[in-house]
Amino acid sequence: MSNVLLDTGLGSFARSLGDDPASSALNELERRVDEAVVRAFRDGDPAAELELHRFLYEVNAHRLLPPWSAHWHDYEHPALLAARRKAQAAWLARDRAVLGADVRVPAAAEEFAAWATKTCEGHESGVTHPLFGFLADEATFDQLRTFLSQETPFDIHFGDLVALLLPGVHGELKIELAGNFWDEMGRGSADLTHRRLRVSMMERVGVPPDGYLTDVDDFWLEELRLANLYFQTAADRRLAPQAVGMLLATELVVPGRIERQIDGWRRVGLTDPEMHYLREHVTVDVEHAQGWLDHVVVPLARTRPDLLPEIALGVLRRLDAALRVCDRAWNELRSMA
Repeated sequence: MSNVLLDTGLGSFARSLGDDPASSALNELERRVDEAVVRAFRDGDPAAELELHRFLYEVNAHRLLPPWSAHWHDYEHPALLAARRKAQAAWLARDRAVLGADVRVPAAAEEFAAWATKTCEGHESGVTHPLFGFLADEATFDQLRTFLSQETPFDIHFGDLVALLLPGVHGELKIELAGNFWDEMGRGSADLTHRRLRVSMMERVGVPPDGYLTDVDDFWLEELRLANLYFQTAADRRLAPQAVGMLLATELVVPGRIERQIDGWRRVGLTDPEMHYLREHVTVDVEHAQGWLDHVVVPLARTRPDLLPEIALGVLRRLDAALRVCDRAWNELRSMA
């Protein structure tokens, strides 16, 4: 194995493996992931956690792609998936210990819904965070563009993440998920799919549309962590209750945040048609939040109250990750001035 490969990050190392990696390369991958797990989740080393999340995102994002994609990589080797699973398990164990150890939630469905709503709407990652006032009133075009770019790893995949939750779910839960997915799909209009609207806005402001796949090392740890949260919980059926909580928190925290971004983009010269992607979410996400409560969370809480701690952990993991994103963006964007 070349010294060049040994000096690369874990994400780049994964890309170097190819379809039929040598056993020496797989052994090296296992060794490096084991070492990074200890440094990241036992010792609290942010550089090691960044390496792990670059690796996780590299594998997670590319495994969604079909083989005809120009960016497709074959990441199905059992040893590579075992390394991914090990990293995700250590990360989840850390979050359980930090965020979930003392979780106490109501057992009754309606009371749980009220707890979740209050927890999300009053959270520091909401519109009251100073980041959103800054985006609305002070941020330059370049600062707003950087924020839009950094949000891409999660936002660009949202429709696919919802789709991952659809199989095997029935009744009103599936109807609500399908409605959310149908909105993501532009209600049947290819030109109005949320992904296409987002890519159009990215191109308008100079954000490379494929950068979320080709330039993974450009993203902050906090943004990769947020994206990987959804990949982890939507793709692993054992963690589907957490995904439910994360999606609930997503919809409940969004109101007001989007409007502040729209205010900022208007201030620097973008027109409403150029912000179709953002404007689409002003009303849609409010509707989704209520629908998610009424048709997913409350029915689950009534039939499987034992799952409520896991749903709550999903809420708390999402809120914690979002706050870290806000804090990082607040600091990074101001340093650009």
